[in-house]
Amino acid sequence: MLSDLKQKKIFDPAFLGSVVKQMAQLLHPAGSGVYLYYSNEKKLLPVVEYNLPARPPDSRLLEQVFQSRRLARKRQAGHPSLIAAPLVQFDITLGVLMAADENSRRLFNDRDIDLLLSMADHVALVLQQSERLSRMTAQFRALHDIDIALSSSLELNRVLELILEKAVDLVGAESGSLRQIERDSGKLELKAHLGSGWTSEALAFIPKKGIVRWVAEHNCSYLCRDLSKDPQNIVLFEGMKSSVAVPLLVGQKNEATDDELLGVLLLESSALAAFDQQDVELLEALAQEAVIAIQNATQHQKLHLMYKKYEKEQEKRVAAERWAVMGQAATALAHRINNIMGIVPASAGEINRTLKTVTIPPSDRNWIKENLERIERNSRFILKLSDALFRPFKETGPPIRFNVNLLLNEAIESADLPGDIQVINKYTHDIPEVESNSLLVDIFVELFTNARKAMQGLSVKRLIILTRTVSNDDGIWVTVEVSDTGCGIPPEKMEHLWGMFQLSRGGIGFGLWWLRTFIERQGGTIECKSKPDKGSTFTVRLPALCNKLKDNHSQTDNQDKIKPGGGKNER
Repeated sequence: MLSDLKQKKIFDPAFLGSVVKQMAQLLHPAGSGVYLYYSNEKKLLPVVEYNLPARPPDSRLLEQVFQSRRLARKRQAGHPSLIAAPLVQFDITLGVLMAADENSRRLFNDRDIDLLLSMADHVALVLQQSERLSRMTAQFRALHDIDIALSSSLELNRVLELILEKAVDLVGAESGSLRQIERDSGKLELKAHLGSGWTSEALAFIPKKGIVRWVAEHNCSYLCRDLSKDPQNIVLFEGMKSSVAVPLLVGQKNEATDDELLGVLLLESSALAAFDQQDVELLEALAQEAVIAIQNATQHQKLHLMYKKYEKEQEKRVAAERWAVMGQAATALAHRINNIMGIVPASAGEINRTLKTVTIPPSDRNWIKENLERIERNSRFILKLSDALFRPFKETGPPIRFNVNLLLNEAIESADLPGDIQVINKYTHDIPEVESNSLLVDIFVELFTNARKAMQGLSVKRLIILTRTVSNDDGIWVTVEVSDTGCGIPPEKMEHLWGMFQLSRGGIGFGLWWLRTFIERQGGTIECKSKPDKGSTFTVRLPALCNKLKDNHSQTDNQDKIKPGGGKNER
């Protein structure tokens, strides 16, 4: 908008000074002045005055000329004789050029009027061109800053927000939106927005017609000076009177295909004719910068996801190898223990039977019997421990589909929790299925058993089990949180929590190691947060089965696309 010219230092004071001086000389013995409109103060203010009468000019006459855009003369006894003409360029009134004479009887003639109107047109044109030049300089400088800003970010959402922020600043818009086209459906989804009035309905709106859709279908920009008269306009915000929209195209204007349209940038203003062709050209230049930034950010995002997927596969592979090595070691160790210790209970029984036929003092008999019982009891414990060591590595058959909520209920029953523990279930209904083997039940039995041990001897015993679905760039995940009100884990033990044979209350510390290794082998994760005397929360995250099905479909689709003789798929 052409306002606050003096503050923006757009006009040349020497030029305006020369104009008013020439006017005064040509209308001798009159004086003259230039008055410009300042929007922040909403009034006309003097910029340059020359040889004017001591009495201030009639402000009402100046306001009348400014509002009506028509020349006016005033002659009144005892007052200077006045004549004023509006400074108008492209239907915008910038101010007023005025001449005054001390002779109150002077009547400015037709020659004076023609001269004043000619000078007013000249001044308005120069001011308009000066404002345009200054504006272009500022905007090209802004484009340079935008180029640097966009190049410095590789996070896609931030790039889209930055594009919109810079576009709004570049053309002085009040509201704006950036929509990205969804390639499969053709929907223009809102990715960034600025301005007031964005209700939940406005945020959810998907344009099927209107200016944004027109731009997307025609791959060219759209300038609307008066939205109330535009049949393409769809009103989202009351009070918006003009708009401009440009496509984000890969390639040159009007040469891109549908597949090369990335999105549409729409800006709006509450002022009529707030944007012009120069704004269109600037926004098209910005759009080209934006396309490059979006492509860079998208490529970076794809590489990041590929790396994360590779990293995840590596973790699964390492976990599987670790599982295999430990399985071999555990199987060999369990086999050897069973071979050695398996005969101990039977041998103890044979000794007991032999003792019945031998005469020895009762005290010696009791001592021998007690030691044999201890040997038998310890050997059976070692055999049980061997079975526990070997059990996680047994073959459990093909993968099974599980509803985690049902599986957790089964694990609660299997854990045989005492009645003084309050179990609180906070399950999310319609949770996706997961794919694993039967050991997944043992995972949660282990967690529940550990929680029971951690709460022994405490007055408050509460076990909270929560399930939910989480979606992110990695896919869809089923998350299970197991929280207890137990004694918690000291900070010094947290660092080694997942290590093998980290001794725990009532156990040998093998459980958490195999538990974590098993979950990682399934492509999931497990984390623990704990505070001494406050309790612990174990969070298990497992990939939803729909991720695997989607990957299988994607691989099938890719194979279809590269069949010999196959054409481009229709959208």
